[in-house]
Amino acid sequence: MKKSLVIFTLICASLLLSACKKESSTDTPKDKYAFRKDGTLQFHSPEGELKAEFDIEIVQKDEEIMRGLKFRDKMQDNQGMLFIFEHIDFHSFWMQDTYLSLDMIFIDHNYEVIHIEKNTTPFSEEQIFPPKANKYVLELLATSAEKNNIQEKDKVSWQVLEN
Repeated sequence: MKKSLVIFTLICASLLLSACKKESSTDTPKDKYAFRKDGTLQFHSPEGELKAEFDIEIVQKDEEIMRGLKFRDKMQDNQGMLFIFEHIDFHSFWMQDTYLSLDMIFIDHNYEVIHIEKNTTPFSEEQIFPPKANKYVLELLATSAEKNNIQEKDKVSWQVLEN
């Protein structure tokens, strides 16, 4: 009986230890979330002139919105993440667990740029609030807005790739 209790205890202890095993280095969050091209997005001046075009990953599910670009350590200059919200509101953002400095472009329900938060600070937990209600936010690598002369009042359009 004593021998059975010892064996049972050892088996339980080994199961507990294996359940608490740390994730392997090949299974880190940043490896799980590579860029996924869902479409293309264009910026146009108020006069209609094409200013820039980006490949976009589109997120609209709560889980995807909460994750955003967290844990990603690289992104191409021509890539961005478009957040699509169900309702117009003052959707705020932060940079927790985000390795890249970003330009956050806040867009209203009329597809007009209403605010640009440039060169955000990686890992910052400070909230970034737009001055007006928005329905969309596009995150690009820092300095993208300046390089492409993206400004408030510019118009945005996008096309979703067919699966």
